[in-house]
This record gives sequence, C-alpha cells and structure tokens, in this order.
Amino acid sequence: MKSYYRVGTETYVSPYAALKQSAKTGEFAEWCVDSKESFLDIDPAQLPSNAELIGAKAQYLNSTYNCRFHYSGGIDSHTLITQTNWPMHYMYLRGLINVRHVDEEYMFGYDYLQEHNLPSQIKYITIEDYAIWKDPQAPYNCPGWYHGVCPTWVSGHALVELQEYELEVTGYEKPLLYKKDNDYYWLINDGPDVLLGANRCDFFIDDYYPELAVKQIYSFKNYFARVYPELQGFLYWKETDQDDLLSNMGRNVNRPEQPYTKRIDDWWDEHFLNYKHRRTIAELETLNRQDIIKDWIRAGEQLIEDCNSAPHGLRITEKQLPGYGTVRLPARINRIGAIYKMHTTGLELLDHADISKI
Repeated sequence: MKSYYRVGTETYVSPYAALKQSAKTGEFAEWCVDSKESFLDIDPAQLPSNAELIGAKAQYLNSTYNCRFHYSGGIDSHTLITQTNWPMHYMYLRGLINVRHVDEEYMFGYDYLQEHNLPSQIKYITIEDYAIWKDPQAPYNCPGWYHGVCPTWVSGHALVELQEYELEVTGYEKPLLYKKDNDYYWLINDGPDVLLGANRCDFFIDDYYPELAVKQIYSFKNYFARVYPELQGFLYWKETDQDDLLSNMGRNVNRPEQPYTKRIDDWWDEHFLNYKHRRTIAELETLNRQDIIKDWIRAGEQLIEDCNSAPHGLRITEKQLPGYGTVRLPARINRIGAIYKMHTTGLELLDHADISKI
C-alpha cells in the first residue's frame, strides 16, 4: 500500500523527517494512504476461507511480480513460505558472537531455510553497521530507523536503495480494530516500520488482492465478538489466546513454540530494551564496545532534541540501564491513515481519520 507523510505542502518518506519538519513549523505530521477505496464493495459473506485466499494471493503475487519474501520463521511468515515457490527468501540476524542465542526466536526459520535448501539471502548485522549511530542524519535519511540498540533497519534500507526485486513481501501484520459500544472499526495505521520507501506488500492487510485483507479483519472482528464481547476500545491481538486467534485467521500454528510469548504489556514495559536488545548490549560489552552503546544513547537524545516539539510526535520512555544510568527511549506516535466502519455487508470509509470523532 502506497503511503507518505505530509507536513503542510511538504511530503516525506521518513516519519522522522516529517516529525523534524513538524517540530519546526508546529504543523501536524499527517500520514497519507493511497487506494483507500480498494477495500470497499467487498461483501465478507461472499468470500472464501482465509486459507483459500492466502494461497490465491501468494500465487497471484508470485506470478505477477518478481518477489522477495521476508521470512523470520514466525507463525505469520511460516504460513506463507509453502504457499508458492518464492524466488528469494530474506532474513536478517543480529548476533555478533552467538547468533543462536541472540536471535533465538529466528533459529527455527533459519534452520528451515537451510534444511529445505531454499534460495535465501541472510544479512548479518556486523559491528561496522553500528557506526550508523554516529550519523545524526540517519533518522531522516533512513526511513526505517528506530531506536533499538541493534540497527537492524540498516538491512532494509540497503534493500530499498538497491531495488533488486519488484516487490518486497512481508508477512507479520495483524489488523488494528477499535470497538465503541456495539460498533467495530478498522484502522489503517503506520505501525509497520520496515522497508519504508520500498514497493512493499504487507501480505495480510494491504491493497494487493484486497479480498484477503477484508477477510482478515472480519475474521478478527468475529473472533473478538465471540470470545471477548465485553472489550471496548483498541483490540490487541497479543492480549488473546494467540494461537487460537491466528488459527481462526488461517495461520499455520503447527510449528515449535517460540522461546518468548509476546504480550502488549511487554512493549509498554520494555520498549526497545527487550530481551534481544539486552542480549545485544551484553555482546557489545563482551567485545568492549561500550562506546557503541553510548553512541546509541546520544542518537536517541539528538532525535528527542530535533523532534520532541512536534505535535503528537514522540513517546519517550525512561529506563535504567546498568552502567549507563537513565536512558531515554524515543518512539514515534503512530498515525492513522484511514478508518472504516464495519457493517455486515462490508466496509464504510469514514470521512476522517480521527479516532476521537468516533
């Protein structure tokens, strides 16, 4: 789905470039989405199963575009890996000393690629990649920038610049729904922060083959209406029996259990200091590269200085990091590009993208 950020009359690919301009002008950085009408006039009652649509979409993409498939071995991407013969499978790994420890949750996927001899590109984040934390322009020149100590986003930025494939296919997205009283709404938001600026297909919820997206959001809604009918406000998939929900959305949940079950509270508690980043910090300290950790901290402070005055721009969390004191972790506040009211016969596109107006 094509999208961009707009501040006044200026447009940007990078959300942080937009926020920096927003901080200068005081104007709100808006996220704009093309093709919002693609999801209209689709009757969910007339759609086949999620499994049929997933298979049909994978075949359509692979026969229409030269695709590179981004694979982690998680439930979502593992569902897709057998749907078609993807010409290339891409994965990044961040471990500097012990990949199987730092990247524990990706090892099932890595081993699967090797065992099945699938065409693959494995990008290892190297110690040289960490030099990016010294570049004060990185958040504005690299659209996928985020403030986790391991700059995994450099791998995606390199792909965007090379443009080796027509379409970069990702498969980890779940819909964001909102419930008020008895009405359900689908919100298109800019949560996915990988491969910004690329020709990217968010497989499960985008406008390439929009029938699947509609099926997904109605399956999500029907599950919450049946299992959690009392919930109001934002409906988070991580606060459910995740395997049960995802199996209802056509995912293949028959794979080894992940070493860590992700919950929404973990994000609020940890932000960019989750177990993977803490393991990275431990490796950097083993390598006596505390200077990199300090560069990372300074990069966050510089971003805060540049962007914090932007209206609804940053969420800043403070965490104690032994040996480094209080660390401020900036993250952008997500934008909503479109809101749809969900009716029995299909979606209604609202004339605004303001959740407070619902």
